[in-house]
Amino acid sequence: MEYFGEKIETPTLNLDLIRQLVSLVEQEDLSELIVSQGEITIVVKGKNYRHQVQITLPSNLPQIAETENLSPSDVETSYQPAHVPTVSEERLFHITAPLTGIFYSRPRPDAPPFVTVGSVVEPDQVVALVEAMKFFNEVKSEVKGIVKEIIAKDGQLVKHGDTLIILERLD
Repeated sequence: MEYFGEKIETPTLNLDLIRQLVSLVEQEDLSELIVSQGEITIVVKGKNYRHQVQITLPSNLPQIAETENLSPSDVETSYQPAHVPTVSEERLFHITAPLTGIFYSRPRPDAPPFVTVGSVVEPDQVVALVEAMKFFNEVKSEVKGIVKEIIAKDGQLVKHGDTLIILERLD
């Protein structure tokens, strides 16, 4: 292939290899398989694939040193979570990445974030940026709502469709 008079080698995909990888993921019941060769990376996600979720527990939760020989009935805690009003799933709106790139919560490193947890967001309001190929793409809310959680972290690589921010709908 020629590009502006310069010969460029284009990577080729081996469809048989891809079929074998898909078959391997299905046979071994893998959640995800990543294979890289040169400039090509193939990601095969199985039926058991789940996004990783990071859970932060309150610091006053009792710590258990060793749990190898304990059954769930042997573990007692005095921790009682504070009453947290729950929001029904249909009231939540997920703002997703419009493309694959780097997530930014603020317009410049020295500027405040577009939104924080608890912020009220209007439709078409910019809530983040995703940088792809040196272009900054605005991420806008489609609905009016209150920011309940900001999933993505500054500088994190996000993929098209990844949830960035969760809103509680107000409309």
